[in-house]
Amino acid sequence: MGAPQFGLDNYIGAFNFKVTIDGIEVENSKFVSVSGVVSTSETMEFMHGDDRFVMKQPGRAMFEDIELKRVYQQVDSFYAWREQIERGKIERKLVTVSLLLPDMETVIRTMSIHDAYPSKWELPPMDASSSEAAVETITLTCSHVTQGA
Repeated sequence: MGAPQFGLDNYIGAFNFKVTIDGIEVENSKFVSVSGVVSTSETMEFMHGDDRFVMKQPGRAMFEDIELKRVYQQVDSFYAWREQIERGKIERKLVTVSLLLPDMETVIRTMSIHDAYPSKWELPPMDASSSEAAVETITLTCSHVTQGA
């Protein structure tokens, strides 16, 4: 339980993560949120002969769209990737989300998002009465998600 080799309890902060995207420089990116890494299965229902009970079993696996938010730092790689899709050039990439220990270096879990492409991009909301950072959002659609690289 936990990571006793590092003197830690079971608690892993949701704020300790790193995102990498093949072919996109993310060193200057300040990711603030990753959500929607969800796996579900269709439920198939069937009956045997004159059995009175409906049987259920898992069917096809599906993966929801994944939303990444980052502080905008004058790096337009997300929008450029989305523009390629708009022009009909579909470039799928591997996106890796890593959970880290509090030292912010030791990876304890990695989720690989395969064949991802941006199905939606959002300009950071503008609000003259706010002092918050400009946060852009990209929504990724993928073929599947696995644990590990």
